[in-house]
Amino acid sequence: MTVDMKPLDDSGSEGASENTNSSDNFHVVPSVDEEEESNELEQLEETGLIASEIAIEDAEPLPTHPAIVFLLKAIKVILLPFCKILFAPAAQKTFVKTTIMSLTISCIVATSAVAYIIFYNQYIPPITHVQPVWFHYGLQNTGPAATVDVLAGNSLSLKHEQVYDVSIQLHVPTSDINFDIGNFMIDIELQTKNGSSILKSSRPAILRYQSRTQRVIRVFVKALPLLVGLSEESQIITTKLVDNYMELKHQAVNKVDILISNPMIQIYDAKLLILANFRGLRIITGLMFIITFSTIEFIFAAIAWKGFGERLWLKLYEFMVSQEPAIIGDQTEDINTNEQQSTTETSSEKSD
Repeated sequence: MTVDMKPLDDSGSEGASENTNSSDNFHVVPSVDEEEESNELEQLEETGLIASEIAIEDAEPLPTHPAIVFLLKAIKVILLPFCKILFAPAAQKTFVKTTIMSLTISCIVATSAVAYIIFYNQYIPPITHVQPVWFHYGLQNTGPAATVDVLAGNSLSLKHEQVYDVSIQLHVPTSDINFDIGNFMIDIELQTKNGSSILKSSRPAILRYQSRTQRVIRVFVKALPLLVGLSEESQIITTKLVDNYMELKHQAVNKVDILISNPMIQIYDAKLLILANFRGLRIITGLMFIITFSTIEFIFAAIAWKGFGERLWLKLYEFMVSQEPAIIGDQTEDINTNEQQSTTETSSEKSD
């Protein structure tokens, strides 16, 4: 077979150049075997990942220590009877009723106590009689003396069969003279309207000791208030002269005589205090008031419960019970929609 070789002319060369240019515009297309191999590799990788995840999920947890298991079992055995009693429906109802009843009783008793405290402070003051004392100086061979009329002004008479404590309060300057006096005696005499003596008493009193250095330091610390007049160098001496005096109807106290033994004592002002001693009566009246007030509150609470409280409670309970199935239904619908969404997502992933 012979092939005739002919020289190429210009037209042939141009055709060849066009063929080469056209061949440059084509892309190399991979074969079908290569595509299959790549798909197989991807499937192998996916299966390997799935297998690893399954292996992780199927991996058995580490065994717990026998001591911990025994301890948990023992706790369960101990707490199980209490849990059965506590979480039983009857026990829960009883617990709720007991809690509500305890709170109600506590509120009633607390309000009764507060009411008694307000009543006591308003109508039974601890100091029943306070009278100013005006001492007379210059008496021969005696110290300052004073006579106090118990019924002077708007003061009420002492209650019969009531126990009182009688005291005197002296407001004295912290001067060198008063400190040098030291102890001094205070005499008191309770008298009736016709001047007969009921009771006499005499007790000592003294200023609280302060050294000169302490007084100088105190003056320096309180220099500005002392100069302005907001403070002063003084002490208040309160001395109880009569304890547990009981006022009797046939011996009612009308006036009180007071005498101080030392005539050199310096006094700014003085007060006579007659304090009612309600130690036994205070407790009895307090208990009776709280019990009576609590009983009245219980009666009104029971009337309110029978009148409208019980019906309101039943309506609230019916409302809550009627709303409970709807809430459960909404929750189940949400769960079903979530499950459907998850199944559609997994099916779409598998199809991809």
